[in-house]
Amino acid sequence: MPITTAMAGDDCSKVDSCSYSSLWSSFSRLTVTYSSSKGGKGTTFDYYVKDGESLTTFDTETGKATMFSIPGVATLWRGVGITGIKPWRACYEYIGDTHSLVDSYAVRLLFFLGFGVKGGPEIVSDSVNIDVANKEDTKVQITPSDSLTIRGPWSLKGNVKRGDEITFDFSHNSKAFSHSASLFLVGTWQNNPVELPIETTQSLNEWLVCLFDKPSNKAGKSESASAVEDASDFKTIEDLKARALRSSGVAQKHAAH
Repeated sequence: MPITTAMAGDDCSKVDSCSYSSLWSSFSRLTVTYSSSKGGKGTTFDYYVKDGESLTTFDTETGKATMFSIPGVATLWRGVGITGIKPWRACYEYIGDTHSLVDSYAVRLLFFLGFGVKGGPEIVSDSVNIDVANKEDTKVQITPSDSLTIRGPWSLKGNVKRGDEITFDFSHNSKAFSHSASLFLVGTWQNNPVELPIETTQSLNEWLVCLFDKPSNKAGKSESASAVEDASDFKTIEDLKARALRSSGVAQKHAAH
């Protein structure tokens, strides 16, 4: 989940480029519940990162959904109403911008943490009370091509505490377009080693597998049309991970030894 942040507004003097989200991006697990009322049920997002792979579970109207990304190979979806193995561009018809949308909930939170404590996790030695505000719109980059805008004026109030993991509980209040709205965020942040909650031996039958394009051929043409030509070889998540090893040359290196 590459994170870069640009901010419009005041109090940017202490952080280069106002990269508040980036200061908190080195997590191994991030859990956040967004709700419209204090203590409300809300919607929960649970993000895991390990060895370049990432897995996210999130609430939907029909239950839990899962997004699992294997760098350079595929992004897998479960609980989104469709299954099968498809090239990335074909997947967009069903998934659209869901990937960026799911990531945006993490990036928004990371920005709030950085802006609220005016620094990274190392700032939180015990407990930090947050009471900050910004009069202007704030643009936060999710990826180099996707961003979200926090409409101003807005404020943030709450608390961040350090324990075995960092916990947070705060409210985001906005008066954009003369309309007042509140959003409550509660959850945990940690960078201790974690295991991704997924069994690599499980069948792909319940997943939508969105394969990335193969590298361009010598003529400079992307081989997206052939991205699923060997799909019959993929029976389990483990098969996809093996493809990642082959693509990186790791398997060949091990074989040489």
